[in-house]
Amino acid sequence: MSILGDDAAAAVFDDRADADEAWGMLADAGVPATVVTDPGMLGAYRVMVVVSRDDLDRAIEILAPFIAGRDS
Repeated sequence: MSILGDDAAAAVFDDRADADEAWGMLADAGVPATVVTDPGMLGAYRVMVVVSRDDLDRAIEILAPFIAGRDS
C-alpha cells in the first residue's frame, strides 16, 4: 500500500495553475480528482493531481495531450 492508499498521482507539476487545469479536465470528464500540494524537502515544491487507482488509466488518457503539449 502506498502513502496515498488507494489513490495514485495521475500527473505531477511544478506549477499550481497547471495542476488546476489538469484537475478541471478530469472534472469535466467525470473523473474524481484532488490536487495535493507537497512542499517537499529543501523547497522542492510540487503539485500532484491524484485519482483513484481504478480511474488512473482513464485520467492518464485524458491528461496525456495536455502534458505532451507542455513538454514541447
